[in-house]
Amino acid sequence: MSSKPVFYAGPTISPSRGAGSLTDLFDAIPFPLALLDWQARLHHANKALKVNWRPFEVEFFTDLIDIEDRSDFLAGLRRCKAGADGQMELRLPQPDGTLRWALVHLSPAPTGLDTPFLIAASFVDITALKTRLADLGIWESRWNKALVGSSTGVWDHDWKRGEKYYSPTWRRIRGMSDEDPLPESTQAWLDLLHPDDRDHVIHCIDRQNEGDPDYTVFEYRERHKDGHWVWIECRGDCVEWDANGKPTRIVGTDTDITARKQAEEATARMARRLDMALEISGIGTYECDLTTGVVDWDDRMYRIYGVGRREDVRVGGLWETFLHPADRERVLKNVDEHMRNGDRFSDQYRAVLRDGSDRIIRARTMTFQDGNGHKMTVGANWDVTDDVGLHHELERARILAEARNIELEAAKDRIEHSAMHDYLTELPNRRYLDEVLDRMATQYSGSEAGIAILHVDLDRFKQINDRLGHDAGDAMLVHTARTLRRTLSENDFIARVGGDEFVVVSRLGAIEEPASSVATRMIDALREPMIYEGHRCRVGASIGIASHRGDAIDVRQLLRNSDIALYEAKRQGRNRYVWFPGAA
Repeated sequence: MSSKPVFYAGPTISPSRGAGSLTDLFDAIPFPLALLDWQARLHHANKALKVNWRPFEVEFFTDLIDIEDRSDFLAGLRRCKAGADGQMELRLPQPDGTLRWALVHLSPAPTGLDTPFLIAASFVDITALKTRLADLGIWESRWNKALVGSSTGVWDHDWKRGEKYYSPTWRRIRGMSDEDPLPESTQAWLDLLHPDDRDHVIHCIDRQNEGDPDYTVFEYRERHKDGHWVWIECRGDCVEWDANGKPTRIVGTDTDITARKQAEEATARMARRLDMALEISGIGTYECDLTTGVVDWDDRMYRIYGVGRREDVRVGGLWETFLHPADRERVLKNVDEHMRNGDRFSDQYRAVLRDGSDRIIRARTMTFQDGNGHKMTVGANWDVTDDVGLHHELERARILAEARNIELEAAKDRIEHSAMHDYLTELPNRRYLDEVLDRMATQYSGSEAGIAILHVDLDRFKQINDRLGHDAGDAMLVHTARTLRRTLSENDFIARVGGDEFVVVSRLGAIEEPASSVATRMIDALREPMIYEGHRCRVGASIGIASHRGDAIDVRQLLRNSDIALYEAKRQGRNRYVWFPGAA
């Protein structure tokens, strides 16, 4: 084993492959990258940059950079053209008006001899970090400890010539300056590694030294000069061998993947939380490749549909067999329509499980296209049978409660109606009359209008009641009530206040009919006979009238006055009306 650490580089690009192959390689890299010339003209942006930052169509990358940062960016490109890697922080305005911070590393791109000089720019989103550090007031020192760029360092171990080379970027990853000495031995370097990683690294280096292709890439943690741990992805491979096939030269790259590891850990934490939430809620998730027909269910999906993981799940297969016959056509049509449109959609349907039970399933689905151009769907299913059942129970309870409330309101209305109306004639009773009189007294006091009270007593009613019985008397009272309703105007108020006594309250005004005319019409109408079981029953009416207008109205006294006038009408011979003295 060599006396200095041995690392590995990723795939190299020969000059003959040129920039075209480089752009293909860039598109396959999951980190945001762009190819620029030294004037910031954009030659290529990989998918990760467009997806993770923003879609754009510009000629010069400076159009995407905050105006205050453009001069620094152009200066960095010029330095890179001169052969120096560069790293800077840039602000990139977003379509929604916000700013995102990027840590950008610039380095010459390895293009062919017959292609123009290009610069590779890599991007790391440091917006959240910049925000937190600005709030704490120590963003500069914390930044240096938390993240050291995404640049790539090159190393070359040539054992045949006894030479070793480490690029300036390789040193910067570890916090070393160009003047800092390298570890004096492999053991000294191993002492800088995380204790949990040392045995793994020793094994990987041994296999690399033997030319084992399975160990060209490995990851480990190394202590930074500042004391914190840096995650490094080491790529290395043999480029020269001796006559016996033993590697004599290994060239490689070291990449700081600390940010990626942190993101992976954050993703893992989020995945654990999401999985816990899905497990608690019983939500199953799936992914479907509509191009190949392959469907991937998670464990909860199998549990929802009551099948084991050995079941073959494919498009047009297992899931469709569970659809309730009454829902099948609708659901499949809905799925087909939304698959064509490529939008998000939701549905609810019944599933018939193999044990014969019916379950109600709610589904949410969205479509997308993956990196291979395959049309994909991702979705979630959950069993809402109990929820739907509870909803139905609550709905039934609500309907019953509303019906009960209606019944109670109706009963209340009936009680109130009974309290204010005569049970036989359905006319307002004395209590209702008192309320109306009080209301009218308040309304008309002090105005030119006034009120007239007509107190009506039936003549010869007692003879009908005694001769034909109470049923005949009741029939006559009902007949009288109907006759009075038909005779009086809608503005007149009529109430039954005793056995055969009725009271009419009429408004007095400039255009209202005089009370005497109202009394005459009532007397004439009540003369008409009523036929009861073949008997012609006829009554008359005696009416006492009292009225008042102008100043305060004493409705109780007015009612007593109408009663006095009524007795006078009866004394004078009945079937007539009499005004209370001074009221006519």
